[in-house]
Amino acid sequence: MTISRRAFLSAATLAAGSLVLARPASALPEGLPPGLMPGSLDPATIEGGIQAADLEVATVTDTSVAFTWATYAPGVLTPYGLAQPTVNAGEEVLIGPADGGAMTVVHADDTPRGYHHVIVDGLEPGRAYRFECRSNGVRAVPSLATTHRPSSPEMTGTFTTLTPPPGRSLGTIAITNDTHIGKPYHDGIKIEGIGLREAEGARRFPTMQLEELLAGVAGTSAAAIVVNGDCTDGNSAEQAAEFKRIMDGFGAQNSRWFATRGNHDNYEPGSTSARGDMAEVPDHFGTVGPARQQHWAARVGELRLIGIDSSTVHDDGGYISPEQLDAVHTELLDDADRPTFVFAHHPITRDAAYTNAGGPGFIVPEDQARRLQDSLAGTPGAAAMFAGHTHRTRRGRADVGHVDFCERGACLGYPGGYTLLDVREGGYMVTFHRTPARESLDWSARTRWSLLGFEPEYMLGSVDDRNYSVHRGF
Repeated sequence: MTISRRAFLSAATLAAGSLVLARPASALPEGLPPGLMPGSLDPATIEGGIQAADLEVATVTDTSVAFTWATYAPGVLTPYGLAQPTVNAGEEVLIGPADGGAMTVVHADDTPRGYHHVIVDGLEPGRAYRFECRSNGVRAVPSLATTHRPSSPEMTGTFTTLTPPPGRSLGTIAITNDTHIGKPYHDGIKIEGIGLREAEGARRFPTMQLEELLAGVAGTSAAAIVVNGDCTDGNSAEQAAEFKRIMDGFGAQNSRWFATRGNHDNYEPGSTSARGDMAEVPDHFGTVGPARQQHWAARVGELRLIGIDSSTVHDDGGYISPEQLDAVHTELLDDADRPTFVFAHHPITRDAAYTNAGGPGFIVPEDQARRLQDSLAGTPGAAAMFAGHTHRTRRGRADVGHVDFCERGACLGYPGGYTLLDVREGGYMVTFHRTPARESLDWSARTRWSLLGFEPEYMLGSVDDRNYSVHRGF
């Protein structure tokens, strides 16, 4: 058995956080051996009906909400253990005002599925609602400790739509990160050479996830998308070419799409980790973006986007050279009042340093981070900075000033999706959206069991980490 470094760090963090220990997975229906890759069972083969679990309120916008849940055989224990097969069932969602009145059915679909994803539109901004999600008449309940927080919507059965900032729209940008094109199997535990990966003959899962994510973004109002680092899994020429092929199918580089460099985009081709020495490493990812330790800046509508290279070939942690910090500082001061959003693969706050699984050494060193935060704090139009790298969704705290710092979840596996940044004259909204394609949703259902089901506890974040509204003038 092998375990990836990220999985090991995640396990250590979860253990330190004193989560409830995993319960043993129950026996599967007779004739089905336990395994790492759940399938989907015919409910006719299951005695005693089904259970609906893993309820998550994935998305809350000003006018919509999205729910996910899974249906399992009776007796299956979630959320921890080896992956369990889902059971096909229909789905139903009821919603009503939180201040009284009956709930009504707003969605009903008898199509048999094991993993359910329902989006409800047409809601009123800033209003509280009650809800229930059901399959075959069974109410869905949360499983993760993250969704068992007393105030979580999964526990209260209520949510409140966002209140949008006032004023006209200044633009919408999509954000994703950690696409890891070329990755052979999903992070987590690998037993006897078998890992979570696509079925034989199917699209490679990183390619599928990115292609379907872009198809989802194409159906939104986003003018462009930023892929915030770890675009490739290992900086090979083939991976860089595949990433660019997929992205060019979405639109023109540097107008419809942008990318920053992550630590994986600096690996020596064929390696699975940073060099750790001063040897020269080929820069195949340089065919996709700027040279190492070079920032980029772009105008998309009335917004300014700035991408920073926070990576080094020598370490998986972050690094921003003095020269790049100077260049970014100058860039920020030029048109300092323009609404500005900054992207770098590695987080830069003390909050991120002491809450991520890898600790302070996994992000940008504090002296470099403080210089960048000082520059951002001194720029009136600088509103938010987004990071990837940790594969988790977490809204952090600035060490200086009032810039919003947020880590966003990975594209390549659970929960699998993108962020929409909707900017208006009076502020902006940040909302997470699962990739809606069925193939991607089914992959999310499988990778939800990564690291014996513990990984989602680290990656999902709270509904307020995933979705929030900031009111500030531009």
